[in-house]
Amino acid sequence: MKPQAARLLVIAALMLAASGCGSVLDDARGEPSATPTNFNGLVEQLAAREFSVATVVSGDPGCSDQGLVPMAISFQLSGGGLDQAVPTRIYRFRNDESYKKLRSTVDACAAEWISDPAALLMVDASPYVLVAEGVPAGVVADAIRAAVRDAAGE
Repeated sequence: MKPQAARLLVIAALMLAASGCGSVLDDARGEPSATPTNFNGLVEQLAAREFSVATVVSGDPGCSDQGLVPMAISFQLSGGGLDQAVPTRIYRFRNDESYKKLRSTVDACAAEWISDPAALLMVDASPYVLVAEGVPAGVVADAIRAAVRDAAGE
């Protein structure tokens, strides 16, 4: 066999072996797990569903619980089928462990700023808890839930 033909054969064999390694390594690693996005990513998920976010205030839990200040962002949510802007807060915990440990504090906090419990929308998607007042049940609420769950990486 000519040296050039032998070299091409070796290169072809190496390329074939390398292409098989990728799928073996991918199988060993498994599917990449989704990770939660930041607030901007949540806003993008809401915008993809035709919602708008305005009057954003970082560190506003809406209640006297100062422990929630680092996790809270208040904003006005409009569009997406809402008749008017609704007061909304998102609480983003550091990780799932923090979420589980502090989740009940959001309920107590929401009780301080929600004026009509019947109009409450609460969406849990660790590490997020979204609380809004005045979102109608049905398609609009479902779109908000989907946006939060997508932002959480579910």
